[in-house]
Amino acid sequence: MKNAYIAMLIGLAVLGIVYAGKEPEKTKDNITYHPIEIGKLPVFMEVGQFIEVQKLCKIQINLEQFKCTSGRGFPCYKGSATIKVRANFPAILSASLNKSGGNVDMLKEINLYWEDGVNTIQACTGEWQELKLCLEAWDVDDFMTTAGTVKVGEITINAKPKDTKSGD
Repeated sequence: MKNAYIAMLIGLAVLGIVYAGKEPEKTKDNITYHPIEIGKLPVFMEVGQFIEVQKLCKIQINLEQFKCTSGRGFPCYKGSATIKVRANFPAILSASLNKSGGNVDMLKEINLYWEDGVNTIQACTGEWQELKLCLEAWDVDDFMTTAGTVKVGEITINAKPKDTKSGD
């Protein structure tokens, strides 16, 4: 019974909304007046710039050891993460690494980069666009902590509008 009463109230509310915008006909001295359209007003809205990263709090880079290339000191590690982004403006992303994960700087030499140099997204597609952020580290000081999974840093992702005037 309570559900039926709630459904009836919702129905009446909807009817009230539908008929609220209609002007009733007016009658005066046996003359019926009907509302006429006299014009239309445009409606504008100021929209700010919005950017969203899908499941940002769950993204992480897990570094795995690999064979060092020449010129890089042992041990070497690398890893990457795919980041899904969407925005209502053309954006350029950048990344920086704070190397003090657990009060110890284990990562002596690093290379933080976007795969294939791609760090831009297009505007207003509504679709998620994927970018891949990669990290390589060498001369890693493994003896600064015990064996196991340890946090060795934190990456900050920044975004700015693409400069459409200069093509940047």
